Amino acid sequence: MDYNRLFRRAATLVWEHKFLIVLGILAAFSSGTGSNNGSRNGLGGDNGSFQNGDQLPEGLPGIPGIPQDAPFVAELQEFAAAVPAGVALLVCLALLAVVVLYIVGTIARGGLIAGVDALEKGEKTSLGQAWSAGRRRGWTLIGIGILPAIPALTGLLLGLAGMAASGGLAYLGRIASFPSVGLSGFFGVLMCILLPISLVLGLLRTFANRAAMLEGMGVLAAYGRGFSVLVENLGSALVIFIIQVVISLLLGLLLLLPGIVVALCCVLWPLFFIFQGFMAAFFSAVWTLAWRQWTDALPVNKIQ
Repeated sequence: MDYNRLFRRAATLVWEHKFLIVLGILAAFSSGTGSNNGSRNGLGGDNGSFQNGDQLPEGLPGIPGIPQDAPFVAELQEFAAAVPAGVALLVCLALLAVVVLYIVGTIARGGLIAGVDALEKGEKTSLGQAWSAGRRRGWTLIGIGILPAIPALTGLLLGLAGMAASGGLAYLGRIASFPSVGLSGFFGVLMCILLPISLVLGLLRTFANRAAMLEGMGVLAAYGRGFSVLVENLGSALVIFIIQVVISLLLGLLLLLPGIVVALCCVLWPLFFIFQGFMAAFFSAVWTLAWRQWTDALPVNKIQ
């Protein structure tokens, strides 16, 4: 694979067809949105300790758990009552905005793939046609994007469950008991298994998107196809990835000071979005051209 021609061809496509930059700006939303997972431990405190760990506190329900009169339960109720309804509404609106931006960005990713593929076939295409192509495969693309988050979310929930189980046993004075250690270890092992799976699926998403858009595959089939293409072309894919990282780092260093100026001057913010859109479209085009070559849809001598 001629990497120089590959990257030059991608840059030429994006520069000559400005609608790809528009799609790149929209696609940047899906990579910029996400969920911040945080947790606060309000459990544990001087009021929750017992001198004798073998005795259960009075008022404990039939199923071992947290006492109904635990101090932190009343504190949580007071906190919930103090939160204004407007704050909850703003949170809901923010979550809705994140979801909408993610959907728009995901469809734009598909549009970028379809647009570059059509241009390489010599077909006439436009912003509307590329967007429509991405929209037609929208649900599949969304499924491809959500799939890596499922193991990560499951691992997070298991980790929180392990913390809760250990906290509950600690509250009962049984922190050093076998059930506490066993539960913590079990949830920890599952979390260590699921998080790498999520990471691998996230890396395969680039290939799965192209299998879905260019070969019409479903979510699971697209990941399977993407995995097979990656394995067969692991060396060249790794080189492309390294080149992408190097370009990103060099641009980050060169544009550090100009970026600060742009961030401080809101009038220049459109330049930032245009640059982000160009880079998103450029790297998307690189991977689409590489995919076409790997799958023999585009002979090497046609990459100019």
